[in-house]
Amino acid sequence: MLIHWIPLLCGLLFGLIPPKLLINSECRYLRFDAVWTRIAKSKKSGQRRRRWWKLPLVWIDPIRGYFVATQLAEAFDYTDVATTTQKILTILTTFLALFVVLWVQTCGRRQEGETLSPTGFLGGMMIGLLPLVVALSAIVTGVSTAVAMNKFMPGYIVASLMTAGIGYLFLGTSVWLPLYTVLVAGPLLISWMRRTSLVMPVRC
Repeated sequence: MLIHWIPLLCGLLFGLIPPKLLINSECRYLRFDAVWTRIAKSKKSGQRRRRWWKLPLVWIDPIRGYFVATQLAEAFDYTDVATTTQKILTILTTFLALFVVLWVQTCGRRQEGETLSPTGFLGGMMIGLLPLVVALSAIVTGVSTAVAMNKFMPGYIVASLMTAGIGYLFLGTSVWLPLYTVLVAGPLLISWMRRTSLVMPVRC
């Protein structure tokens, strides 16, 4: 297995940044339904809402996720004479690196029984790893489902199914397809393993 150190170090450097460093101390952590309840109450009362786009996590995370994914995808490679075992090892190592940085982006609220939903970061990763049509289809349908169902869980499930379904048309039987599908469902799986609730930071 060949290791390209510059992409690997760049990917890990930006991928292992704790999300709390990009979240203001004024933020509250809310489940998806609480976010929309808050928006509805603010509209009804006429209160001035804090601009959500001023939260660094909103505009930095998608770019960071894209950069990290593309760098880590280039970090490991195999030679033309590599055996099947060596090729599989390279693919699994790349997937593990991607999953580890995604795991880090969900950390910071475990003691409170919560898991951060790295929505923007994962969206950037999807655009960096998947064909653009597949990534955008999964993101749009996933977000739409989450809004319609008022929960993170259905959104991640639908996004994963769309990744697998539409991804099959572009990637065929590539071994990467099930791995990408697991990666998209990653936050949901991590939350389930921790027995926590998915939350997102919201400016107060």
